[in-house]
Amino acid sequence: MSLFGAMISGVSGLNAQSQNLGVISDNISNLNTIGYKGTIGRFSTLVTEAASDTRYTPGGVRFHPTALISKQGLLQATSSTTAAAISGDGFFIVRNTASPGSNDELFFTRAGDFKPDNDGYLRNTAGYYVQGWATDRDGQLLDTAGNVTTSNSSAVTDLQVLDINSILTAAASTTSIEFGANLNSDETAVVGGTDTSTTVGADYDTTLLNGFAGIATGDTFDITHNGTTTTITIAATDTLESLAAKISAVTGATATTTTTGTNDTLTVTGSFADQDVTFADPDGVLAALGFATLPAALSATYTAGDLASGSVAEDNTMPVTIYDSLGSAHTVNLQVVKLGQNRWGFELTGQTTAGQLDSTDHPNGLIQAGTVTFDGSGNLQTFTGVAATIGAVTVGTAGDLTDADISAEWTNGSDDSAINLDFGTIGLGNGITQFAAGSDANGNLVSYTTHFINQDGAQAGTMVNYALTEEGFLQVEFANGVKRPVYKLAIATFEAADEMENHTGNVFRQTRESGDYLLREPGLNGAGNVVASALEGSNVDLGEEFTNMIVTQRAYSANTKTITTTDEMLDELIRIKR
Repeated sequence: MSLFGAMISGVSGLNAQSQNLGVISDNISNLNTIGYKGTIGRFSTLVTEAASDTRYTPGGVRFHPTALISKQGLLQATSSTTAAAISGDGFFIVRNTASPGSNDELFFTRAGDFKPDNDGYLRNTAGYYVQGWATDRDGQLLDTAGNVTTSNSSAVTDLQVLDINSILTAAASTTSIEFGANLNSDETAVVGGTDTSTTVGADYDTTLLNGFAGIATGDTFDITHNGTTTTITIAATDTLESLAAKISAVTGATATTTTTGTNDTLTVTGSFADQDVTFADPDGVLAALGFATLPAALSATYTAGDLASGSVAEDNTMPVTIYDSLGSAHTVNLQVVKLGQNRWGFELTGQTTAGQLDSTDHPNGLIQAGTVTFDGSGNLQTFTGVAATIGAVTVGTAGDLTDADISAEWTNGSDDSAINLDFGTIGLGNGITQFAAGSDANGNLVSYTTHFINQDGAQAGTMVNYALTEEGFLQVEFANGVKRPVYKLAIATFEAADEMENHTGNVFRQTRESGDYLLREPGLNGAGNVVASALEGSNVDLGEEFTNMIVTQRAYSANTKTITTTDEMLDELIRIKR
């Protein structure tokens, strides 16, 4: 029994070593196969009966091929712009057809030697088509219905075959305009609402107001500006001059006196042309001084939309060409006007001729009005939109515009434009600033200086190039200079990648032991990074394979010796009978 067991054990050894040689042969033959994952042979004992102190029954050996699927191969550069490798965990998701159905099998591979076929679909050398998400121009992932989706899921129905020809011509609508310019702080501001008294018989610096025209010490009147009310009280020593100083100390109003003799007057003016200043006169002080309109309000002399209508002249205009979703060019103008100390109004305007702005939504061509203020260092302090009311139409966005979009509606059939105006960073001088006028190289006064005007739109252009990027995007470049992400590669990760099943074409199948896949964006949530214009070589070590081949050969020879020796012993046993 033991002799036959020894022979059977030797035969199992021959079988195991021959299978191991097959593994080695397969590894060597795929030494230059892109993304190939080698296999190593492992062995385990086969026990037919437990050994005892007096008896041993040989069983043999079992062979276990073990795939090194998770072992990283060497990355090598390539000139192909559509080739990609994965550095780290994960697999490209591929299918064997360019138009997969819901029941078509999903495969996984590290072979990223992708090239477009005749229809523009990316596939690798084995003919498998790579999958990914469609993206919008900002790189957000989209499902097949065009809705924004997420990558951290197993929703494979969101994926599509990467198609280079999906966008052959594209225009880039303007979504952002950056302005860098200096506004002249010495500019004369638009005069605010004003009113002058008709006081008679008063000298501005000698006539006491106490007892003058019925005014008494302790009489008061109120000034309200921008929600803040200040009370002015008549003192026993007040004159027109000292009263003017008290009024000028109030934010939002200034006062001056005439010096013509005994008929001097007091003039009160709003400090900011776009803001009302209201008064309350319970003791009749203002009435006694003979103002024409006070105590009614000093009404604003500038209202949002006045630059567009031409009722107020702008101090400076900065034109810029922008583009709509069809690639049509439109010239818009940023007009500015000084409204008071450190305060400016702006209006973005355009044309309302055929194919330009919709005159119904943009009367007088107004797109957006607003105000900007500056601190004492000339840096941007606030950037606020004002909703202008023109007739029955309200134009523009109200409130802080630093992160808000404004809207422009066109009459040429293009989509409405949503544009962010970038005047710079609050508190810094990297956009629009306010400093006194300087001089150019010739000594000429330069009231306004435009440093830069940048916008991100472009007219229509045809595709001239395409490439996979380090972020995993398939990016298309057009003749107009626009580079747009069209797709993003999907990476699948597994809990036990080495338990996947090999399949023809250097791809793998999911198994129960490998666990379910999860879709990841490259470099996120445990997925490896995409290395553009690179390929992952085979992870086979030729020196190690040759060494294993020698060991396998010797082990095979040793097993044959076991069989021949057992045969000789059986022959001796048979001769006993003879």
